Amino acid sequence: MDLPSEDVLRRIVGGYARLHATHGAAIGRPGLVQPTGAFFPDEFRGDAASVARLLHRLTTYAPIADDLPLELAFITPGETQAGACGTVACCSPGEVELHGHGVEETASGYRVCISTSEVGHPNLLTASLARSVGAIVLYEAGDEVAGESATEAAELAAVACGFGVLLLNGAEVWGKSCGGLRVAHATAFSVEELAVTLAMFLSLHEVKPSEARANLDASPRDAFDLAVTWMESNPRLVHELRDRPSLLDAGMFELQPVLGVLGRWRARRQLEKELREGPSTSRPGLSDEKRRRMEEARALIDEVFPATKENLP
Repeated sequence: MDLPSEDVLRRIVGGYARLHATHGAAIGRPGLVQPTGAFFPDEFRGDAASVARLLHRLTTYAPIADDLPLELAFITPGETQAGACGTVACCSPGEVELHGHGVEETASGYRVCISTSEVGHPNLLTASLARSVGAIVLYEAGDEVAGESATEAAELAAVACGFGVLLLNGAEVWGKSCGGLRVAHATAFSVEELAVTLAMFLSLHEVKPSEARANLDASPRDAFDLAVTWMESNPRLVHELRDRPSLLDAGMFELQPVLGVLGRWRARRQLEKELREGPSTSRPGLSDEKRRRMEEARALIDEVFPATKENLP
């Protein structure tokens, strides 16, 4: 199991930081939603009414108005048009298709589209619905939810709302079918990418990783453990995500590789020392070019967010 490439890590960090900088106040401090009866007490019978109840339950955990009109439609694999649901079909995991973020705007609200092949698999269904709720959150916030990156943006929003465990469990689902063992993916992000995103959420809100790990399936657990170790190897990244997310959004951050126990301890001590002593004019390890880019980013943030100037390093 490996981490995503550095380019992908930077894209995830920047995207999550942008979301937190823009909508963090509105989202607040969400709890970590778990796939347990405590969070989902409603009876599930595998029919359309059950899926509608599940969708409604998810919206109660997100910053969405209770009276927001929502419709539910189902897509049969191989078909492109969503229609009213009759009986709900169940297909093998290998037949599951990803249809974007699954949300369409209507005259009064939104339509959530679900593949019928996902209904028979709890992890696939909850991941798909959680992503759709993330898309609705972005729609309601006035964000553009279209284009190739829209699905990933919806998944970032879903993780930010506390649905990271649900998404990670649905990112890779193994099951038996007529052709043998097959895998289904209900997310645009890979297991490794979602593991990093979930680890960022936990670090930001100071949630113990053990709380998430307790309800992760075996397949994503290894990726999650590695992602947590990587976040612990980057304490400065966590600090800036909390206090200066706009700086991360601008791409002005350094990434450390996965460090051993001693290396992680040293990184924490170094950050604590710098915070006690106050910001220095230069940081060791930064090239002149990177320092110049950081100064340009600070100047840009000062111009856009003048009230935060005193808080920047």
